[in-house]
This record gives sequence, C-alpha cells and structure tokens, in this order.
Amino acid sequence: MLLRALPGLLLTLPATAQNFDFVVDQAQSASNVYADLETTLPGSVIGVYDATTNPGGTRTANGLFGGSGNEVVPMTTVVDNLASFGGGPTGSFGMDLDIPGFSMGIDDLDMDLLGGSAGSMSVDITLIFSTFRTYNPDSLYVGGIPLTIPLGNVNVTAATAQQTGASTAGALWPGTGPNDYDFTATVPVLFSLTADFNGSPISVPPFNLMMPVTGTITLTSTGATISAGFSFADQSFVNDPFPGFQIIDQPVDVPTILPPGFTANLLLNATVGSIDTDIQIDINVVADGTPDCGFTAYCDANLNSTGLPATIAVTGSADVADKDLTFDVGSLPANQFGYFLMSQTQGFIPFFGGSDGNLCLGAPMLRFSKNVLNSGAPGTMTFSPDFDNLPQGTLFTAGSTWNFQLWHRDKGGKSNTTSGISVLFCN
Repeated sequence: MLLRALPGLLLTLPATAQNFDFVVDQAQSASNVYADLETTLPGSVIGVYDATTNPGGTRTANGLFGGSGNEVVPMTTVVDNLASFGGGPTGSFGMDLDIPGFSMGIDDLDMDLLGGSAGSMSVDITLIFSTFRTYNPDSLYVGGIPLTIPLGNVNVTAATAQQTGASTAGALWPGTGPNDYDFTATVPVLFSLTADFNGSPISVPPFNLMMPVTGTITLTSTGATISAGFSFADQSFVNDPFPGFQIIDQPVDVPTILPPGFTANLLLNATVGSIDTDIQIDINVVADGTPDCGFTAYCDANLNSTGLPATIAVTGSADVADKDLTFDVGSLPANQFGYFLMSQTQGFIPFFGGSDGNLCLGAPMLRFSKNVLNSGAPGTMTFSPDFDNLPQGTLFTAGSTWNFQLWHRDKGGKSNTTSGISVLFCN
C-alpha cells in the first residue's frame, strides 16, 4: 500500500487557528472606574403658578425688584455626575488565535464590572442665572453667583462593557514560557452605568469606547488561561450631542436663598448644550478558556478520474459523549476501495508516493484499515467511526483535535484523497 512508507516523509504543520471561550475568574480579577460627566443644559425656568389651576404656586419674575405675572427666567443648568468605584468583574469573551500568522482577535466580550457589588455616584446640579425673584415663597436669587444643589450619593447598580464590533490591531508573539504568547488588541465596547436614586433607576447615557488590551495567554493540555489588562482613558467635550432633544416643563425644586429655608417650585425647559467627560477605566482580568468544539474543513483535494475533486462532509456531534460522527464522501470514481486516516496533526504533501492526491495529515497517522469502504456505482462512501473501537485503542477526549481524510483507489492503478476535516471534540 502506498501509505505504509509515508510516516517518515510527513511534514508536520500547526493548526491554522485555535478558538477559545473564556470565563472571567472573579476572585482574581479587579476593575476600577472613574467617570466625571458634566452636562450643560441652557434654557429657562418658570414658576408653577397658574391663575386658574394653581394660584398658590411659585411665581417667578426677572430683576431685583420683580415684575408682574409669571415670567420666564433665563437659566443654565449644569448636571455633574461623578462616579468612582471598583469591583470584581464577571463575564466572558472569545479569542481566536492564529499562531502561525502571529495574529489574534477578541469577540463577544460581555463584562459586569461590579460583579454583584454596588458602586457610588454623586449628583450635583448647578444653576447659573441673572437676578430674579420668586413669590410663594418670597425669595431673592442674586445673579452671577452659581447655585449648586447637591442631590447626594446614589448607588451604582450596574456597570457593563459589551463589545460592539470586531477587535482591531490584534497581534501575537511568543512569550517567556514555551506555551506562552503575549498579545495586544483594541476592542470597541459600549460602556453603560445604571444608578438607583431613592428607588428610581437612573440611566447615564452609554459611551462607545475603543479599549486597548494587553496580556498573556498560556496554552494548556485542556484549554488556555489569560492574564490581561483592559484600559481606557479619555477627556472629551461635545457640543450639541443630542440635536433636537428638549426638556419641557421638568419640575425642579430649588431652595430659597434670601431668606433661606423654603423651596421654590419651578419648571425647567432646556436643551442639552454640551457634555464634558473625563473617564478612566482599568480592568485586570484572569480568565480560563476552553476550546470551541466543532468541524473545520482544510486542505484542498485534487481532481480524480471523474474530473472532479472528491467531496467530504461531516455530520453528527463533536461531543465525545454522543459518539455520533459521520463522514459522507461524494464525487468518487465508481466501484473503488478506500479507507479513512486520522491524525492529531495536520500536514501537506502534494502527490504523495506517486499518487494524484494531497496528504493532509501529519505524523503519527492512524488508519481505519479494518473499515475498508467501496464507492459502488454512485461513487459515494459513508463512514461512522466506532468511538469504542478506534485504531490502536485510541480514545477521543474533550479538548482534543483529530484530523480526518479519505484515501481511495482510482482508475489506472492510481490513488487519490479527499480534503481534510478537523474535529475539535468537547463534552
């Protein structure tokens, strides 16, 4: 048989890509968030007074002495949200490694930065205005002196980072250990904060961030581990961030100044003039990864005597417990014999041993020579390996990768092969 003399000739190649699903180890991970969001709202206030429906309500008047009626008072409101907290993050993400290509990518990142704990955010409102008076209660507000109203601290109930697109600039290179690889990438995420103020949820507008990450991945016999740091720092100022957005008749309770001790009930009308942000996010993550299981086709087949390359497809499950794997081969020459080969390494030898096929497996290679198949008149073969009776007592185990290929006879004393199928098993 042509294949008996080949093991010493095989060129072994690493798999082209490895995919892992990582889960964050909360006990070994930490996050720190600082976010100062200052929103400027130019607009006006007016008392809640209405001659018919609320004659006892607060009335506003411009100037030192005030005028008649309920007047619109120009006013700019500045809302300052200051959050500073940390926690033990939880979550998950995926990583695709192309070791020969020295590249990598991160996908499906979804992290809760608090991991079940609570943070804190202070909320202050500063009012900037010209001199005006109120009646019911009677008070004077002297212009030119900003009035800051602390609303106190509120609980941050959620802080999340969710990936919004493909990572970029993913680079990979050998690390200090034999199975270590250092990496860098940039991940686009949507950062969101949710707070609770007196039982009412407050959603801070989410921010789209480009978050750099650096770290080390260590490959193990069962998967991989990662130690990585995600970091983002930005200061920005945006004019008119929400064109067309308006606040209309929003109730605002303002403490009186001269004399103090009372509350003026006003209605705020405003637009969002600008948002000034200062954000620093640091996330240090330790995560354990398991390989994705499934099927991957690789290595092209050459034309056989039908004028076509043989086709191969795999169905069933990559779960070792299911013991359900079937290979269906088509476009074979009629009434020819063949059997499957498998190996844990990939290789490539074109026209091996004088055949017309490409050998896509590396050493050591196992043969299903006790399961010889015949293509029959249709030129097809179907093979389901017996998980309990594999060549040389081999067992498929979760996390292992096996590569399969059919070798078959062809007309004129020739032989050929299909392309390869790589199966990553899981449980």
